Amino acid sequence: MRQGAGRMVGVVTPATRPKAEDAEGVHAHLFQAIVDQRLPPGTKLTEQSLIETFDIGRRAIGDALRRLVWERLAVAPPNRGVFVAAPDAEEARAIFAARRAIEAGTTEAVARRGDPKQADELAANLAEEARLRKAGRVREAIGLSGGFHTLVARLSGNPILEEQVRLLVARTSLVVALYEDRTGLACWHDDHAELVALIRARRHRAAAGLMQRHLSELELGLRLDRPPAEGLDIRVMLARPG
Repeated sequence: MRQGAGRMVGVVTPATRPKAEDAEGVHAHLFQAIVDQRLPPGTKLTEQSLIETFDIGRRAIGDALRRLVWERLAVAPPNRGVFVAAPDAEEARAIFAARRAIEAGTTEAVARRGDPKQADELAANLAEEARLRKAGRVREAIGLSGGFHTLVARLSGNPILEEQVRLLVARTSLVVALYEDRTGLACWHDDHAELVALIRARRHRAAAGLMQRHLSELELGLRLDRPPAEGLDIRVMLARPG
């Protein structure tokens, strides 16, 4: 890889360039890259690098970055630029507390109905996650695992709670990227299958309780004293496989 005229050459090619036509598209790519942990906490999101990555104008990049900051997925310290957020231990605990409060309600709402089609949709998510894990596509599997929670929220029928869960899941990805203890988190996603079974059985109280315990166990499996991760070059992290 060589550099010249202030640009990094050879990282993004027409074949690997992520496709985005506007600020919405850029935001969607960055959001997903945070969720599946391709963009680690602390990564600097420089406008020039993103312009080169997406081959799109500065205004669209700026709009996408401002949205990420508003969503608290990025931070913009004065005169330093924009960085992927790196939640501290206090914020991590607050994120999990919010998730337990909200997701107990969304899970209970879905389980009260016990709609077989909704249960089938959740089961399909689990099957695809298992397929990706077996194929070694861990990052994509991580995205689907978080997607299970946003899917439960969507199926609850409350779009406001759905949006809150979507953002909290993304922020949880940052927390996990910073503080994950792989020995403690090896089987945490297995609770999802039991949740689907409880939803099918319309055991709404048990389902809500399991969701809360599931999130608590994930939090307890983290090492909140772990030092922050170092950022990586965003052009490498966002390039599509060639």
